[in-house]
Amino acid sequence: MVARSLIGAAFVCASWGGASAGAAVCNARSGVCHGEDPTDSSLLQRPRSFVSALQRDVCEVGANVQCPESGNWCMGDQCCPRHSTTVKTFPCPSASSEFAGCESNEKITDCTAAAPTTPAPYVSTSFGSRDTVPTSTRLGSRDTVPNSVYFLTVDRFARSNGNDTECDNDNTWCGGDLRGLINHLDYIQEMGFEAVWITPVLKQFDGETPSGTGCMGYWAYDLYEIDEHFGTKQDMKDLVQELHKRDMVIIYDFVANHMGPIHNKEMVAQMRPFNETKYFNQLFIGNMTFDEYTNQSSNWPPPAQAMWSQSGAQCTQGRDCSCYKCVQNDDLGTVGGSNPWGACDGEMVFNDESPCPKGAYSKYCMPGDYGCEGYNVTITQGGWFYDLGDLNQTDPFVRKAQLDWIKWFVTEYDIDYLRLDTAAFMTFDFLSELQESANVSIMGEVTTTNLTYHANFQSNPPGPDGREVLDGVLNFPLYYSAIAGFCGEWWPYSQWNLTFLGERMEAQLEAPYRSVERLGNFIDNHDVTRLSKVCNQDSSRITNALTWVMMAKGTPIIYYGTESNFSEVRTSLWQTGYDTKSEGFLFFKTMNAIRAQIPATADLKVLSTEDSGTLVFSRGSKVFVFLNNLAASNSDGSTYCGMALPDPEEGMEWVDALGGSELSTGSTGCVEFATTGPVVLVQKPVLAILQK
Repeated sequence: MVARSLIGAAFVCASWGGASAGAAVCNARSGVCHGEDPTDSSLLQRPRSFVSALQRDVCEVGANVQCPESGNWCMGDQCCPRHSTTVKTFPCPSASSEFAGCESNEKITDCTAAAPTTPAPYVSTSFGSRDTVPTSTRLGSRDTVPNSVYFLTVDRFARSNGNDTECDNDNTWCGGDLRGLINHLDYIQEMGFEAVWITPVLKQFDGETPSGTGCMGYWAYDLYEIDEHFGTKQDMKDLVQELHKRDMVIIYDFVANHMGPIHNKEMVAQMRPFNETKYFNQLFIGNMTFDEYTNQSSNWPPPAQAMWSQSGAQCTQGRDCSCYKCVQNDDLGTVGGSNPWGACDGEMVFNDESPCPKGAYSKYCMPGDYGCEGYNVTITQGGWFYDLGDLNQTDPFVRKAQLDWIKWFVTEYDIDYLRLDTAAFMTFDFLSELQESANVSIMGEVTTTNLTYHANFQSNPPGPDGREVLDGVLNFPLYYSAIAGFCGEWWPYSQWNLTFLGERMEAQLEAPYRSVERLGNFIDNHDVTRLSKVCNQDSSRITNALTWVMMAKGTPIIYYGTESNFSEVRTSLWQTGYDTKSEGFLFFKTMNAIRAQIPATADLKVLSTEDSGTLVFSRGSKVFVFLNNLAASNSDGSTYCGMALPDPEEGMEWVDALGGSELSTGSTGCVEFATTGPVVLVQKPVLAILQK
């Protein structure tokens, strides 16, 4: 039975059908898999990570293991299968300092699993199942990534008090909390997302500055407490437990670069654990006291600033860091200002007087744009963001405290994955140590267009032989070109130019990344203009852009409210009633089901087309994605010329997995569709089997 729902010019097609659950293959908490010898102490070194619902059904989670002789706790996150039949003992690992309570002569208990009756491995039954969510069969390790991510700001997603009055103020508390999120996890799960990325919930600056409040969670004052606006420690633990019961993954957002706002040493004294002024960078403080250095609430510096030219970070101090300027289209041919954020009613052209290298991919000097005159690594890494206290990781206490904290936090709250704010403003050596200490994957925020520099955040120097830095990086280089290509926002070489986006996708495959699969693809977030607003609410362009996010190589990340077509960046969601019948909700449900059928490692190949307003790429040999930037009002459909779609295998037929359009080949040999919406072609026998 097939349901169809029209989204602009594109159809969403999904079928109902059951699916058998995934097989439990491993006790991921202890790292012991069925069929392996649990007395092998090397298994204890396996990294922790994702645990499927069935693994949690088979394995008893949460009970610490004690040394049988001393009673001390040993490797507190180890657990035993419920179907245990025998108990064995073996010596504590030689690196006993890693396991509290272990001494070299003590024993650790372990359990040997019986052979329980396990369900058959998961086999998909449909593209776009609306009553099942694909069960992850990936083993828990830092080598794997979630299929898709739903990113939400805790303060705006769900209230627990039942108040559904809309709140859309960027800078004040709206009342969303962890308990409210727990109450609405079914909404996210039914949409098909495997991971939930939440903004930080640590104790925030208690007050308001000209910049607002700590409602977004990035102004930490106490690293060891949960802010009461968000809930309690138990709420945070309950959230993770509820996600794991659903075979879902928690991605926790955290900040290592800075703390909350600081304007005097008394404010520093309130922070935990960094309660002394010496723990914060103080570039160019000169003869000023700390209070004088931090006094300003606007018009910085001081303190020294990490962005642009206020203090000389990405270009020479005092210069305009904009690389391009607007040339007005009027009779006088006058030249407008070079503000890269302002609207241009003429043409954006390179500014020969700028500090930027000719042909810059960035519209202003950004992190990693070493070619900008005056670029200064020290100021970029040691400057502040406005009045947010920038931590000095060269201080031994700061460095150790941060490494100890992330290890504690991951263990305390059973975190699966981390997202790191402002990663570009810390040293590669520190980030490498942070990743090692966390022992779960970290995806860093690096706002750059420089692919080599971007790759540097996976390994230093870039490439397979460099020291590992972070496991993943948010894919800002492609975001800038994608939002411009699909929706017309100006960016160098990218405006309405999907050919350039395809070239950047190919360049990224050739760049020295350790793993392109671990790049986080997105089209908007809490810091940029919403997709629907940039696209002027055009449903065709919106769905084309979102299909690019969901189908490109990397991890797709969707910002909350996109399914409700939000145009404001931080509007609350609760006033929507968490509608599971909306076109946007059903679109993501279908896209997630399709995405789940494509291995993360499936090859990506961009196919050349003649029109810069089109983009075609394949994932493997049997999935082809057709995208364009045509308006939904275009009644002629979409045409893709200059590329050859391979013939299907004998007895098979190409069909649109989104269910929206029949494939035809025009007299010119071009591939044509009746829709301007996105098209994902798969071969018919596969789809037929999945729809029975």
